[in-house]
Amino acid sequence: MKRFPYYFLKAALLLLVASTMGQQIWAQDKKPTPPTITFSGYVDAYYAFDNDATVLQGQPTGARQFSFLGYVRNQFNLNTAQITGTVAHEDYRAALTVAYGDLRNSAYVPLTRYNTLQQANGGFRIVDKLWFDGGFFMTHIGGESLLPKDNWFTLYSFATTNEPFYQAGARLSYEGSLIQAQIHLLNGYGIFEDNNANKSIGWFFGITPSSQFSALLTGIAGNEQPTGTPEATRIYNDLVLTYQPSDALTVRAEVDYALEEMPTLNRQWGTYLASFLALRYAITPSVFASGRFEYVANANGANGDVGIITPALRGTGYSVSVEYRPVANSYIRAEVRALTLENKYTLFRDASDRPTSSRLEGVVSLGVWF
Repeated sequence: MKRFPYYFLKAALLLLVASTMGQQIWAQDKKPTPPTITFSGYVDAYYAFDNDATVLQGQPTGARQFSFLGYVRNQFNLNTAQITGTVAHEDYRAALTVAYGDLRNSAYVPLTRYNTLQQANGGFRIVDKLWFDGGFFMTHIGGESLLPKDNWFTLYSFATTNEPFYQAGARLSYEGSLIQAQIHLLNGYGIFEDNNANKSIGWFFGITPSSQFSALLTGIAGNEQPTGTPEATRIYNDLVLTYQPSDALTVRAEVDYALEEMPTLNRQWGTYLASFLALRYAITPSVFASGRFEYVANANGANGDVGIITPALRGTGYSVSVEYRPVANSYIRAEVRALTLENKYTLFRDASDRPTSSRLEGVVSLGVWF
């Protein structure tokens, strides 16, 4: 039997050593891809007015009900002044926003000790387009965004006013170009800190079959009653359709429908309905006109005059907005809105301090972001 040639063994050993050293050198040279770190800011200033003489106890002079934006009448003020930092990488991400202004004071301060935080979250990519994130988030529900710069109107519709603005929990999301889907485990409906021992489940399903059309179906379900009160399951659903038939015209429709157990009514289910139809037309590339019709029915009908999310009411609203954008990242916007409730819902007060069921309001706002 022939002996294996020595030089062959020597060559094999040299090749193995060279290969190992090469891998080590390559591994040392291959550095992790650095993330993209960005900082952005946004300021929105406003002047609001209305003919409602209602005085909100414990709130700033001129504070307006049902108005998280344009919160104080007859004075120049800030909707928000905020700074955002983001970390973006193909495998992980994070976002932090701190904010000050009337939006924070009206919507956050009564409900959370984290009132300077608009969002604070981080996550990682599991595989391909599947991500897992946790922390404090802006809501996944609604056809209007939290911030005026992302909306056609500064004043929220009734539907948006009653939706959760922010939430705390964890989410699993699929982020495809045609289909987007999320499942959330949350402390509750529009809260950071939990108000009971239960958790809520949220969902988000979006489809974008073309650049002209998109549809979103979102919602949340869980017991939203604070500890010490009878449990009551709330199931909240939201459908948003957006259609852009031309570069100049965009149409958006939203319907919110909710059910909630009524412990005071033998656990019958109370209902809530809110909707709007809005359109935006680009008169020029920098001038836009928008109109919105809205409807809300938050009264429990034959089961009694009970509202499941806000005080019972039923009515309509009409809004008109004109916006000018001198540059792409700024705007000056003026709008008016007329609210008319059914006669028995006299939630406002006129100049003579008499109850009334209607309100005329307006706001001029200026926003800049970078």
